[in-house]
Amino acid sequence: MIEGRGLYVGDRMICNGIPEIVEAFHRPGDSAPTCIRVRIRIGSFVDQCVDVAVGDLGYRALHRAIPLLQCSSSRHRAVLDTYLVEIAQKFLENPEKNTVRAYFFAQNGIVHLDNGATCVVLGNRVLGYKGNRCIAEPICSWRIPEGTPDACVTLAKLLTNQPSAVLLTTAYTLLTTVRSAVIKSGVDLQAVLYITGAQGLGKTTLARRVAGFVNNIDTDRPALLFDAGSTLAATRDAMASARDLPIVVDDLCLSASRAAQQRRKDLGAQLVREAANVTKIIKKAPGGQTMTLHNVAGVIMTAEFLLENASDVTRCVMAPITQPLDLPDALTPRVMAGAVELFLQHYLLDSEKLLRRLHHLLKNNEQIPALQNCPEQRVRTNLTALYWAFQEFVAIFATDIQFDNLARDLVQNFNRALADSVEQTNAALARVRSLTPEGNIAYVLLNAYHRQQFNLMPEGKKIRKLLKYDGLLIKNKLCLRTCALQQVVNQSPGYRGWTLNRIVAELVSCGALCIQEQGTYQIKVSDDSDALRVYCIKIDVLEQAAERY
Repeated sequence: MIEGRGLYVGDRMICNGIPEIVEAFHRPGDSAPTCIRVRIRIGSFVDQCVDVAVGDLGYRALHRAIPLLQCSSSRHRAVLDTYLVEIAQKFLENPEKNTVRAYFFAQNGIVHLDNGATCVVLGNRVLGYKGNRCIAEPICSWRIPEGTPDACVTLAKLLTNQPSAVLLTTAYTLLTTVRSAVIKSGVDLQAVLYITGAQGLGKTTLARRVAGFVNNIDTDRPALLFDAGSTLAATRDAMASARDLPIVVDDLCLSASRAAQQRRKDLGAQLVREAANVTKIIKKAPGGQTMTLHNVAGVIMTAEFLLENASDVTRCVMAPITQPLDLPDALTPRVMAGAVELFLQHYLLDSEKLLRRLHHLLKNNEQIPALQNCPEQRVRTNLTALYWAFQEFVAIFATDIQFDNLARDLVQNFNRALADSVEQTNAALARVRSLTPEGNIAYVLLNAYHRQQFNLMPEGKKIRKLLKYDGLLIKNKLCLRTCALQQVVNQSPGYRGWTLNRIVAELVSCGALCIQEQGTYQIKVSDDSDALRVYCIKIDVLEQAAERY
């Protein structure tokens, strides 16, 4: 090959541009390069650089990036491809060109480098690493505004006297930015921020103001805000790619249609499980195949309803809104972006020390007042991590004596916010458990019998006295009056509203009822024509059929 105003073989021009390999980028931990930077000189035009994946290095990729680059025939393109491979090989074999490793960052978030250092990819920027680097798509298409040196103090002042939901959303967003490192350190973090409240209270505005700081670099519009009513494909793509960034799933709302409302509730529960990586994200790939993905983002959901499964509730950080929010105008995504940058720089100063503090808190979280009323271990872990993130945020400016009162007041307010979250969680769990059966009908009746919930008539009493009792015991058979049978079942969790016919049908299906005559499931306990009829239930059959869920 001869260089002139292009590449020549003899006197024939193969390509009108002259390529030169100028850099090779490695993924942290990989010895082989992932990406090659090629500088192209075309005539008197300004040189242009193109980053190409090693496997794509060739005319097609270069021409796609720089259409002015041309080869006149397919044979010439093949010659250029061979030439590119040769110069790339020579570059990589030259030790003088590779004394300092340049990195290819394929994921947003916390990154551990080969020399033991830690850096953070924050959209189209890298914090804590000054060397040459290349950032993969779509990460480099995300733009996070740069903040000011006083962004944390500004945010702290704005948070003063704000309700619990604002403080919890702020802490969750900060925790999200180091989420991968927290999980990698051994913390079982399964936290989805669940902002609840009636329509018009400001749930969406809060999520957008605090977590909506990631913009598309081309349109400068929020990149990670999704409506729950739209297609889930984009939401799930973001969950699998926006590592250590907050994404918002907005408007899980109530509906006039019972079926539509149940679909929204089912969708909310499914997204919570996917966000906690309990359920994998299944995505269809070209060719009809499926891909299994994992959530790597911090997921924030706004909803008008609470979830209906206890395991889903415990995977949520509840952020209730009961009154319309009056957020200060100065609380903007840009301010939040600045605070996030300072929080990450604080983390990078000594990440191992900060994570040790987190683990110490997890082992001694009884010192957090709000958790004294929180028996659920998963919730305790999530809220402890949230408390840690907020404390580290306050620590950024707490060393300055002039902000002493501000720091103290913020921590006190955050403790109240945690207490509100715990109260909402406990209420949601109590509601769920009141609607969730502990066992089948046989279990409910047997349990009530063993606990002596029935006021049974003592032996020796005359049968006409049965009106004063729930029933009586005859030869290991529980004989119950209609009202007593239905009342005990209806008062049991999960059986509210069950009709007598439905209860009796369940007892018949398991063979627990003694049937005396056709046309009725009740029996007479006396030959007296005025004797009450009762449901005669075999206790031994209840014992065989009882099933605890």
